[in-house]
Amino acid sequence: MKEIFEKIWELALPYQDRRNDKGHAQTVLDYAFELLKIENADEDIVIPAVILHDIGWSQLPKEERLSIFGDRLKKEDKIKVQKKHEEFGVKLAKEILGQVNYNKNLIDEILEIISGHDTREGFISKNEGVMRDADKLWRFSKKGFWIDIKRNNFTPEYLYERLKLKIDSPNFFYFETAKKIAREEEEKRKQEFQGAQN
Repeated sequence: MKEIFEKIWELALPYQDRRNDKGHAQTVLDYAFELLKIENADEDIVIPAVILHDIGWSQLPKEERLSIFGDRLKKEDKIKVQKKHEEFGVKLAKEILGQVNYNKNLIDEILEIISGHDTREGFISKNEGVMRDADKLWRFSKKGFWIDIKRNNFTPEYLYERLKLKIDSPNFFYFETAKKIAREEEEKRKQEFQGAQN
């Protein structure tokens, strides 16, 4: 990882993984690097956006940031909470990017990606596609899958089927590469929960 990315990571670390999702930031970063090996996107935009995308959750009270899980909120209320974390995330990201003297020509796109990564319909660029695909792949990862079961009180079978439907739904993933990774990860999760039942 480039030295400047490491600096951003260190500054963002106190704000990461604030939704009972330890390992989220690192997992999303790992998927982003995996996607960048294959897809033609700009790592100088993607990686800072990935590192900084969820730091805004740290600015919401714990009860509010956890309220979007399960069926406690209506869809429009969930979107309002998600929008709040995006807005806080943009403010914090701007401060952090300023602290490391990040390339000013790249900051606007990074902030634009963060500003709608959970609430925007459709995609604005390949760079955003990598960031959002990596973020969504968290749900299919071992950590993400089992954390979602606990946070939402799902059964593994239910979450497996729910995620399976998401893979090919419109505007969920940007890249076919991400869909392929998601299918591979999902089969691993299926083996895990079927193995645990035997």
